[in-house]
Amino acid sequence: MRQLKLSHPISITKIKLGMSKANNISDYKRWQVLYFVSEYDVDATFISDVTGYSKASIYSIVQTFNKSKGKAISVKQRGGRRREIMSVEEEQEMMKSFEDKAMKGQIVSALDIKRIIEQKVKKSISDDYVWDLFKRNGWSKHSPRPHHPNKDIEKQNEFKKNSKTIWMPPKMILTMS
Repeated sequence: MRQLKLSHPISITKIKLGMSKANNISDYKRWQVLYFVSEYDVDATFISDVTGYSKASIYSIVQTFNKSKGKAISVKQRGGRRREIMSVEEEQEMMKSFEDKAMKGQIVSALDIKRIIEQKVKKSISDDYVWDLFKRNGWSKHSPRPHHPNKDIEKQNEFKKNSKTIWMPPKMILTMS
């Protein structure tokens, strides 16, 4: 079994102060692990039962503390936008500028917006980023119903009036006549 030992001495008052100033449960439990290791002769299994961390996590906390020479105890929180291309405020500001163009009835396509974003951030972005940007800002895709550019409404109406009401395969029409 591995030995839990702090290579850099830390006072109990500093540990308790860290526990009281902890901003979240994770930081509090990390200070608690250091408290148990420095004050009591307990193994990682006991500390695991008390804190809810795995034994590997407890060894990792002690190792991190020892490597940082007694300075690092808190970790960066999980979640959030770690690989953001633009901040939320920048995205909202940019979408507001597109909103004016869209409300006037001018077509705003995802490809146009993608090009503008790429010019602004000076690197290429994926199509998924653009669609996620739309979703984050409450935009939805609206496109007109497709129609043929050379359609003739008079011919369509004529066809509707004079077309047969019963549709049959061509073989059946030939055999009936």
